[in-house]
Amino acid sequence: MKTFLCTMAAALILASAAARAETVHFPSGTVPPTPLQERLARERSETVERRKGDDLVGELYRPGGAGPFPAVVLLHGCNGRSPGVWEDAAAARYVELGYVTLIVDSFATRGLTTACTGGERIPDRVMDAYGGLDYLANLSFVKPDRIGVVGFSQGAMAALSAVAVQGVETQLERHFAVAVAYYPSCSDRDGAFTVPTLILIGERDDWTPARDCQAMMTRRTGEGAPLKLVVYPNAYHSFNSRSLRERPRTLLGHHLEYDEAADTAAWQEMTALLSRALGL
Repeated sequence: MKTFLCTMAAALILASAAARAETVHFPSGTVPPTPLQERLARERSETVERRKGDDLVGELYRPGGAGPFPAVVLLHGCNGRSPGVWEDAAAARYVELGYVTLIVDSFATRGLTTACTGGERIPDRVMDAYGGLDYLANLSFVKPDRIGVVGFSQGAMAALSAVAVQGVETQLERHFAVAVAYYPSCSDRDGAFTVPTLILIGERDDWTPARDCQAMMTRRTGEGAPLKLVVYPNAYHSFNSRSLRERPRTLLGHHLEYDEAADTAAWQEMTALLSRALGL
């Protein structure tokens, strides 16, 4: 009990550091019409308009001061956000470093609570990430060319897809400057990304196995930006989820467990990359 209370106290202290947190609304991203669609529309004297993306909600955290600041978009896992003290504490760590932080909620406005089994309707989370990017880039206190994306599990897969060389990025006007993926699935990926990318995963992850990411690294041809894979010995899926500190759990048959050593090491890896890519 004493350990739990100390942990909660530390989380509350971190949460209190998150300046100016507010709930914000913005649309998911959309892909513009292709040149062929535009040509056909002109021939028919029609107008092709970019459709409006789904309405999204998110939580925005910002450092004190006028800025402009670099920023990060955070993408939750398949079980949704963790609102409250744990989410505030997590966001506060980024804010303390000087990053405007946007936690994108892909589920709330779509009536979803989870999308882990594969049977649910999974939204286009890649375009949700770009909706967050567009929203941040239009804020006066954000540096529009210094925005990164950090994803966790399913959100990590969206982060990787958002910066894939063969992905949707080439069709969009704005681009992320860096990507970090915590315990993504690496199966069927070629390891080619348009921006510096970091993958952080546990050796004992039985949901998104590290061996798939290691195999991806061997398939790389050298195309794209630098990619680094870090595998943490003895760490499981969700190794940085501090809500699991006192009680590991099983979700859909997969073991989830906090690992302080892996969490600390991964945070250092990530912040070093963010600092280099985003200029802090």
